[in-house]
Parts: sequence; structure tokens; C-alpha cells
Amino acid sequence: MGLFQTGVLTGERTNYFYVKLLSFGYASGLTLNTVLAMRIAAANFDLLTVTDAYGFYQLGRLIVALAHVSLLVLIVKNGALTWLTARLAAVGQMAFSNYIGHTLIATTLFYGFGFGLYGKLGRYQLYGVVAAIWLFQLIASPIWLRHYRFGPLEWAWRSLTYWQRQPFRLQGRTAEPEPAELDPFPQPAD
Repeated sequence: MGLFQTGVLTGERTNYFYVKLLSFGYASGLTLNTVLAMRIAAANFDLLTVTDAYGFYQLGRLIVALAHVSLLVLIVKNGALTWLTARLAAVGQMAFSNYIGHTLIATTLFYGFGFGLYGKLGRYQLYGVVAAIWLFQLIASPIWLRHYRFGPLEWAWRSLTYWQRQPFRLQGRTAEPEPAELDPFPQPAD
């Protein structure tokens, strides 16, 4: 909440601020995490002998997360990668539907009622499954939103919340939303 209220998460700070936070975060956070990893390896991965590991681990995670946030805000704020940020915004606009869809795909792939792949894929293969699901969502979500106001589950949830059927289809619009329409940091009107 502090980062939101001070304008860090909303892109209200200067580019210089974000570059400084990004540089500090990656330099110090990755250094801290590397030193900690080396200490744990030197202790033969016996975490009981590296008693301060948990605290340093959490601190390193926090600092690197701030660097990640800075990088993402710089990308969005400066209009870089709009082809990707517009698609990510569409995935976010359909977050409930995508979450449940992701869950249905994964349970079908991994549980016994589906393909039963639980425990049969290596970590590198699991990254492929995640990438395939994300690629599908990045392609399908903007296409869906060309024709509909919400994802199907978002529509159902809104209809239940208001106890009234919400409009679902977009009328007279077939184009993909412009990146400016999906801007998470809209500029106030003058």
C-alpha cells in the first residue's frame, strides 16, 4: 500500500527514480542472494548451520522484487513493448476466466481423469506447459475481447453481483482494443 500511495506502483515517479531503484535493486539484491547461496552451499545445504539464511533470503527477495517492479513500470510508462503489454492487459481483464481455464487445463493434463502426467514430466518440460498455456492466453484473450465486454466468468460474476444480466457482446465493434485503451497508467485529461 505504501508503494501505491507514494506513486511508485502507479508510474507517477520520474524515469530517473525507477532506473535508480532498478539499478540498486538488482545490484544489491542479486549480490545478497548470491552471497547467501554460496554460504548455504558451503554449509552443505544444512540450513540449521546458516541461521540467518531466512532473513537474508526474504530481504534479497524484497529488493529484487522492487527492481522487477521498476522495470515493469518503466516498460509500461514509456510505451515500450506495447504489443506485449496490451495482450497482458487483456489477460488481466479476463483474470478470473484465465485462472479457471489454466486450472482446468493443468488438472486435465496432470490428474488421473485426464492424461495423468503428474510426476512424469521434468521441470524443464513443465516450463514448456506453462509457456504454452500463457501463449494461448496471450493470443486468445485479445481476440475474445474484440467481441465481448468481459471474459465469460467475469460476465457471470458481474451479473450475479448486480442481480441483473449484464451486457455481454460488444455492439458494432470488431477491432482489437488499442493499447491506449488498455493502459494501466492512464494520463489525466488536461
